[in-house]
Amino acid sequence: MNPKTAKILKKIAFNTPLRNYVTHMYEFNFTVPQLCFLCRCVEQVREVKGALAEVGCGSGDTTVFINKYLDAQKIDKKYYAIDTFSGFVSEDVAYEVSERQKDPSLYRIHSFEMNMKKWFDYTMDRNGIRRVVSIQTDVNNYDLRTLGALSFVLLDVDLYRPMKKSLPELYDVLAPNGIMVVDDCDSKSLAWDGSDQAYKEFVTEMNLPIEVVHDKLGIVRKPIVLRGQGQVEEGYS
Repeated sequence: MNPKTAKILKKIAFNTPLRNYVTHMYEFNFTVPQLCFLCRCVEQVREVKGALAEVGCGSGDTTVFINKYLDAQKIDKKYYAIDTFSGFVSEDVAYEVSERQKDPSLYRIHSFEMNMKKWFDYTMDRNGIRRVVSIQTDVNNYDLRTLGALSFVLLDVDLYRPMKKSLPELYDVLAPNGIMVVDDCDSKSLAWDGSDQAYKEFVTEMNLPIEVVHDKLGIVRKPIVLRGQGQVEEGYS
């Protein structure tokens, strides 16, 4: 379609309820500084062994953003994108209500349900992204250690139960000097403070520092300890 025809069609659409689909809307669940921070983390692990993983990727907006950064910076690593692609798991919501005394209306209807794996895969293809391996699963029933070595992880599964299960498995395969960013580490959030609780419990158990930046991003860094003449990773055993 030539630009003149496209402009005419856009002008027609703008005078209808379709205007919301032809004008720009900021779709990210991260602020601009938060997205920039994620890119800095990716840059910091450029030379660290292992793939990248986004656990809880939704429709793929952030996946596209990070992968376009990888393209621009010529960082050639596999990228795993893991999600139910159908919203929250009922057992996870039930846990929030029964064990954490949350109002069930917080989770009754959510945009995360408006998703499908084939839509996510099409988004990757449309944006020319070929490195992403999408996996449809409930992390409660999936051994994340099977992903192998990881240099960077964005963990964004929102609720306490899947966070609690995912953190030790991902840390187990996080390479020395690798970085894991845990989203929604905000104790004041009504719906997502389970992430904050799970994150703080985990780093405390592992004797790691609590580090929350940009209001809600919890950081887990995999250290290297020196023993004798060699370097041995301090892992989760």
